[in-house]
Amino acid sequence: MLNFWNKVVYELDCYQKVFVAVVVDHRKGSPGTKRALFLVTEAKEVVGTIGGGVMEANLIREAKELIAAGNHGPALRTLEHREGDFENRSGLICGGAQTLVTMVLKDRHRDLLHRLVKKLHYGKPGCLVLRSTGMELEEEDLKKPSVQLAGDGENWEARLGFLNRKRVLISGGGHCGSALARQMDMLGFHVTVVEPREKPAGIGELPAHTLQRQLPYATAGTEIAYPQFTCAVVMTPSYAEDVEVLTALLPLDLPFVGAMGSPAKLKKIKDQLLANGLTNETLKRLTAPVGLPIESDTPEEIAVSVAAQILHRVKELQF
Repeated sequence: MLNFWNKVVYELDCYQKVFVAVVVDHRKGSPGTKRALFLVTEAKEVVGTIGGGVMEANLIREAKELIAAGNHGPALRTLEHREGDFENRSGLICGGAQTLVTMVLKDRHRDLLHRLVKKLHYGKPGCLVLRSTGMELEEEDLKKPSVQLAGDGENWEARLGFLNRKRVLISGGGHCGSALARQMDMLGFHVTVVEPREKPAGIGELPAHTLQRQLPYATAGTEIAYPQFTCAVVMTPSYAEDVEVLTALLPLDLPFVGAMGSPAKLKKIKDQLLANGLTNETLKRLTAPVGLPIESDTPEEIAVSVAAQILHRVKELQF
């Protein structure tokens, strides 16, 4: 999201208009889902996607006309993905529907969007509120869904929270931990890696957006700013350090805690956690071995299996 709005602000700073579309609601089957972002610049550059295909091609043509006209929106519309001769047909036949807010942004929106980008850069919560009368920034209610749509006709309101609620804490920055960090970054997660070693041997560079903390593993829980949204994965280099981290993390109210290991190692870990005072009820929060059962061997394969499991959990929770 930061890169997208940075691009919008860059174009506005160059006194160029930008057409923006945001998906604020969808029904199952739609290729465009809530939070999807799409823009077209005056120079006809396209960034992002709301689902592709003929629907997007039509929107690009429309965007060029609206940019030339100079004024548009915010406007709300729903596109239906089915065959038939009706006004709001998207051109797709995959079923479902998606609701968009479309608008042409220009110089008068610059100050507001600079403030939005600043919040995104520092990872602060906030909410972009869109109405037919314009847009503004408000505080984000983290107890409510990050995307909300209410009303109809001209009396509608869409709220787009911009705290990244897809978050993962990785304890251990070795081969598997760093591979998982790269995978989760690619999927748009806010990634924190806790690793006390200065630079574990043989690992590649972590993505630029990764929050790296050179701290003892046992302090991993102190690095969680938003526990209600944070999935944790334990990938330390030793059994003893796995136990340290899990002793700290499992009592927290996290949506997901996973640990790697063979059946023998995991039994030993669980026995030690019980000896440390954790209850059997608390141990039920632990997913171990972490990852989908796809016989993954390499760090990259393990990262894919763990990422898929976390994605499934996040989708269940509908942050």
